[in-house]
Amino acid sequence: MKVVSRALRGVREHVRTQLVSVATVALALFCLAAATLAAQNIGEVSRRWGGPVRMTVYLADGATAEQIEALRSALSALPEVGSARYVSPSESRAVVAGDDRVMASASAELFPATVELSLVAGATDGGRVESLASRVRRLPSVSDVETYRGITGQLQSFLASGRTATVVFGVIVLLCAIAVVSNTVRLSLHARMREVEVLRLVGASPQYVRSPFLAEGALLGGGGALVAISLLAFVFFAMRGRVDSALGDVLGVRPVFLSLPILVAFVLGGAGLGATGSALAVRRWLKV
Repeated sequence: MKVVSRALRGVREHVRTQLVSVATVALALFCLAAATLAAQNIGEVSRRWGGPVRMTVYLADGATAEQIEALRSALSALPEVGSARYVSPSESRAVVAGDDRVMASASAELFPATVELSLVAGATDGGRVESLASRVRRLPSVSDVETYRGITGQLQSFLASGRTATVVFGVIVLLCAIAVVSNTVRLSLHARMREVEVLRLVGASPQYVRSPFLAEGALLGGGGALVAISLLAFVFFAMRGRVDSALGDVLGVRPVFLSLPILVAFVLGGAGLGATGSALAVRRWLKV
């Protein structure tokens, strides 16, 4: 507690410098938190679309209810298929039309009847998908099969690129945050050199001299992380209502905020970054 009180005293004595530093760290960590939030939601999209591949089986015109049910049962029994669901023309119209009243009023006969397949994880490679599609096309009452392999592959490539970019951006932001805290602590060191000299003369140990500066860096980093998370939460929940429905309809997932474990880890990580930056400054500029 004495170390923390000494660190707080140092912060109060140079409050303007510390506020500027907290704001700068908060800005850098806000960018990192935003990247983390994007990565988390990209992960949700990846789990939604990167798992079992969808396959749409278009039914031939004139297929009877008995033929459709027989086909659905036969498809469900295939080892590559996890589930098979019949989608009537009316359901297809509702999905395509959405809120469009003109489209919703169109005749259901204009829309295809399909059986939507979800493939098991072991059947998602290109060879097995194409083999399955070839076999399904030969079944009675089937007019065509859509595998979505091109779309799924492009989306997975995009998601992988997004995760890589997030990691690279995160590393750059971390280095910037460490540099900001290190420079702030260096300024604090120069302003308090007289106090440091007095402590040396009275025989204070090197750890006793260094500890308040390390605590000060941790406070700067942790404070910046709290500000960054608060700002990100404000922006996220202010915009969520505008994009929630659109993203849900297009991607099938809803935007989610950072989970509590990630928030706690982010604050502790901010404090750790601050302490690291402070340690670098102390090691370079404070010779005790």
